[in-house]
Amino acid sequence: MRAFLLPRGSGFRGAFKFSDNAKRAKRRTAMSSPRRALSTDNDATDVLLPSEALRTLEQARSDGSKFPELRKLVASWLSDRQRVPEPTVFVTSCIEIVFDMLEKEEKKSIDAAINEGNLVTHYLLLECLGRVPEVREGVARRRFNKEVMRGRISCERARAHAGNLVHRCIMKPDAVPARAVVRLIETFGLELQDFCFDSEELAREAIVRYTHWLLNDGKLTSAIGLILHFDLSEFCTIETLIILARSNEYALAQEFAQILDADRRRSWIEFCIVEGENEHSALRYAHRAVVAFNLETEFPDVRKKYFQSTIRRMIFKGQYEAALKHAGSEVDLQTTVIEILAEIGQLDFAHEFAVRCGLEFCCDPEALANLVAERRATYFQLPEHLQNAVAFADDESTLVSAVEQFILNQDVVGLDTEWGASVGEDSDKADTGDVATLQLASLAGVVIIDIPKIQATCPHILERTLAPVFKSHSVLKLGFAVQEDLRRLAKGHSAFAEVNAVCDMQSLWKVGVSKAKASRLILDTPWGSKEESMRYQPIGLSTLTAVVLGKPLDKAMRMSDWSRRPLLPTQINYAALDAWTLVEAHRVIMESHRDIFSKLIADVRKSHVF
Repeated sequence: MRAFLLPRGSGFRGAFKFSDNAKRAKRRTAMSSPRRALSTDNDATDVLLPSEALRTLEQARSDGSKFPELRKLVASWLSDRQRVPEPTVFVTSCIEIVFDMLEKEEKKSIDAAINEGNLVTHYLLLECLGRVPEVREGVARRRFNKEVMRGRISCERARAHAGNLVHRCIMKPDAVPARAVVRLIETFGLELQDFCFDSEELAREAIVRYTHWLLNDGKLTSAIGLILHFDLSEFCTIETLIILARSNEYALAQEFAQILDADRRRSWIEFCIVEGENEHSALRYAHRAVVAFNLETEFPDVRKKYFQSTIRRMIFKGQYEAALKHAGSEVDLQTTVIEILAEIGQLDFAHEFAVRCGLEFCCDPEALANLVAERRATYFQLPEHLQNAVAFADDESTLVSAVEQFILNQDVVGLDTEWGASVGEDSDKADTGDVATLQLASLAGVVIIDIPKIQATCPHILERTLAPVFKSHSVLKLGFAVQEDLRRLAKGHSAFAEVNAVCDMQSLWKVGVSKAKASRLILDTPWGSKEESMRYQPIGLSTLTAVVLGKPLDKAMRMSDWSRRPLLPTQINYAALDAWTLVEAHRVIMESHRDIFSKLIADVRKSHVF
């Protein structure tokens, strides 16, 4: 669908007024040869008309040009003083045409995609204009209680034109999207006197009415932009903050609160505390406000309430270890972790954490033993013969011994890593740290390698022991969503810079499901079932383990602090399982579906060079 509604031929008949010269130029354009392909060459000498420029952009978008290409094209126009003698005037003329089209589209309820295309053109023009040298100047402006430097377009003629466009929009507030109006005001640095009213007082009244309309219509970001730009002190109230909070715009409210006086800041914090009984975000911003405004002595309990709320969220997400790390050494918060775990029936974790923290935790021993047994029966476990075949390597001798015992001379090796936990305020996002442990597994056993310790004390041993395994084309390396694991390993040491014969089991499963669906048959393979064909999200390792090996993995330790030493026995067990289940799943599938599985492995097998 085209992004603009621009008539071709002789121009916009009846829609806009052009000078006689402009009309003749447009007629010459219409009768010329077919439109040129998208080009930024500045070899044309004719003055570029706004209507012609917009038609060119329309055609370019229709032909599939993306925003960076369009930006390069507009920038080339604005830098060519032969084609565009006055860039600021040219841009305001283009925007007037765009605004006219936006008004017409609003009346006709035309497809939103077309409207959005016109808005993209609007932003494109303003962005490129802001990059043109010498069209802007710095001016000092008051922003509530302080003076700031702001840029504005220096051309008075262009500012007057832009001001007239804004005047038109704020008098008909639903004609042009508010974000386009505010962007125009901010880019040109418009003041009240630029708006073509009889007085600044009338201009201010109009802006205030427009801002009220934006707040009531839910256009909160645009409203705050106007309040800040024009120093609209009548909106500096707790009511404005509450409107933002009720729309879940806490971040915007927090930014706005910075310009308020001390009493209103306190009222904002008190409101957030009350809202925090049911809304975690409110406590987050209450805590941030207390810190930002140095009000810890007046609100001593906010931090504790916020941390307790964060811990509860972590635990309900299964991030038990992350919750305990977030509690740190504070006994009150450690107790909160244990109490919540007990509340949701995780008595084994509550008991373990209490022992680690040196806290008392009383529960029925029989109930605790039953719970531990039930967990072991529910989740996949390492077989008994591997209980003594898991080695932790953190120096040269243990690494050499473990690799020789469990990894060398193996045809298939499972590979996984754990990353250093990055537990922030909410720990809602994936870890972003370096590799803390590397797990390599075979059917014979598992090696858990302390990567930071090895890199710090004997990095040379990685080239001797692990680089040959990683580079080997004859050793199949099984991973799961393994690309990021490999990238982080390579970032840490050159021994991992080249990895060959890698099979990502998640990718393999996806290919298998796709081929099964294409055959339109329910195949007798783990990935060929009806349930797998209907799966929306990519399969996870725990689910794959359940499908192939009969039980899921217990992922409670996923968000552990993998950078702490020594690792806990539960962490060692978790890390070993993640790598070994890949090898065991490979063995089980090969026994029953060797031919199909081998072909899938060949389809997804890759080499990586970092």
